[in-house]
Amino acid sequence: AGQILSIPRVQFIFVASFLRFCSGLMIGVWAAPYFKQAFPDDAAQYAVVNAFIVGGMGLTSGILGGYIADGLGSWVKKSNEEALSGADTEEGTPSSTGMASILRDNFDEETIRLLLPIVGSLLAIPAWYQATHAGTNFEASMFWLGVEYLVAECWFGPTIAVLQSSVGASRTGTAQGLFVLTGAFANSAPTLLGWIYGNKVIDSTTSSSSEVLAGLLSVGVCAGYLLSSVFFLVSASASANGGGGLQRVAQDTKDDE
Repeated sequence: AGQILSIPRVQFIFVASFLRFCSGLMIGVWAAPYFKQAFPDDAAQYAVVNAFIVGGMGLTSGILGGYIADGLGSWVKKSNEEALSGADTEEGTPSSTGMASILRDNFDEETIRLLLPIVGSLLAIPAWYQATHAGTNFEASMFWLGVEYLVAECWFGPTIAVLQSSVGASRTGTAQGLFVLTGAFANSAPTLLGWIYGNKVIDSTTSSSSEVLAGLLSVGVCAGYLLSSVFFLVSASASANGGGGLQRVAQDTKDDE
């Protein structure tokens, strides 16, 4: 575990994952109480719609996230091979200019996959905010909740893939265990939010309980998404600019073989 945690990329992946887990768990625990308070006449309908969103949109996001991440990894690998062979120096080659060149220069075959949790978390911020600030429009709130799940839940597969590729084949089990432990620690987030919510409801004289909860969810969830996106981006940079820990673990893996 010590060798795994000495890898800069892995350190930042765990920090980013902790923050991402915090946002997800706050939604998982407190979304239902909020929407039932905000839309008491639509409580039964919410149960059905939410089940569809969590199952349908979450599953779709997870599958699409893995598919896109694999496609990006293959694209970077092919681009790098073409660069080495001189194929992309020909005039008019798309990979030599624009956004493609920026991505190829700043991400490798593995870290390009982290674009999914980076972009997904950023897109989830406005979607979640809209879901909790739709006023009395239940349909609009559920629409944005669906969008939030669609863009946010693509992070899991790519993150696991990058984590496992960073630690070496002989240590993927330990890395996975640490990743699960990170999620367990993140359970403190909805607990903390609940404690703050209880105190604010007692002290509040002007806002309803649903308004208080909406404000706390907006700040907590959106902050977690933003910070996780930042740390996923830092993780991608760490893997390219420094690798002492990574090289050491890779060498240990070869020795084990």
